[in-house]
Amino acid sequence: MKATEEFALVGGRCVLPDGIRSDVAIVCRDGRIADITADPDPGVSTVDVGGRLVTAGVIDLHVHGALGRSFGEPDQSTYDTILHHLARQGITSVNASLVSAPVEDLVRVMEFATGYRPPDTATRLLGVHLEGPFIAVDQCGAHDPAMLCAPTPADAERLVAYADILRMVTLAPELPGAIELTRRLADAGVLVAIGHSSATAQAFRDAVDAGARHLTHLWSGQSNLTRSGPWRVPGLLELSLASDALTAEVIADGRHLPPELLTIARRCFSDRLCVVSDATAGAGLAEGSRYRAGTVECEVRDGVGIVIGADAFGGSTTTVNAMLDHLVTGLGWPVAEAVAMATSTPARIAGIADRTGCLAPGYAADIAIFDERFTAWATLLGGVWVRADDT
Repeated sequence: MKATEEFALVGGRCVLPDGIRSDVAIVCRDGRIADITADPDPGVSTVDVGGRLVTAGVIDLHVHGALGRSFGEPDQSTYDTILHHLARQGITSVNASLVSAPVEDLVRVMEFATGYRPPDTATRLLGVHLEGPFIAVDQCGAHDPAMLCAPTPADAERLVAYADILRMVTLAPELPGAIELTRRLADAGVLVAIGHSSATAQAFRDAVDAGARHLTHLWSGQSNLTRSGPWRVPGLLELSLASDALTAEVIADGRHLPPELLTIARRCFSDRLCVVSDATAGAGLAEGSRYRAGTVECEVRDGVGIVIGADAFGGSTTTVNAMLDHLVTGLGWPVAEAVAMATSTPARIAGIADRTGCLAPGYAADIAIFDERFTAWATLLGGVWVRADDT
């Protein structure tokens, strides 16, 4: 079906803002949800989804690539390949996350992304997320330390010039120039996230005062509690968990964080917590496959990315729909709560909650239809159908 056609999804378990309902039809017209009703017009064509779970399309604010490709490679084929793969997983909107690299290389990617136009069957590109290079060497994780630097006023000017496509920047507030960069980016409407950092309490507060609003992957790239004589000094992790206004993300692939840490994040952040994949070029590749995260070589091993020659994760190899299965099937979290972490909450964090991330009249017909265990059966991208077996 085309986006301009009118049709109704029936026979599904629909995750709506007020709960899960099986007695309603979702009527789509002109790429939007026209109505949600128990009594659809009999003249409207219907698609029976056979009791499957119907949710708003999944939104991933932190994903680097898939199928051996990375968003750091600015060409049409690479972006089409990644975004079509993600669409077949029920994912309808993403940030293209870039690992640390020279600023001129990142600018080149943003320039490409500004003019990139995905096909109708590809996941929507919200914008670019720079995960570096303004991060701390001692919390670099899979980022190449040689690529890291403190931001300069010239860097701030170059990045602000791309504010239309630059949607998020992860930085370490303790670096020289980081607070001023935070202020410039926040004023330009770019979401600033604190991450890959050993920020002190003062640097953390300064960043929040300057406009930082988000926390990049809790427990990953975050310093934790130390002692100074008899005094306990909170690290970035404890500062994050104690914050009462910032939003945060977790990688819920069953590898990065054990259940106990996910439970702590859930209790501390409630509806301010979203799930992200941090999926790399290793997503969709077979066990033992090798891929690169920037200049760093990694391998798919035991369902996660591992930096070759180092005791460190190299990002995840799991897409968000499979993470929902881990939360619901593996950990027993309520379906509606887990789905919100991948739909309405990231939409709110990204500033797009007025048009997507929810099954409601007037919203984009960005819809995921899942079989058991959150395996995608089909995805609607503004009303355009993408089947899970499409190639």
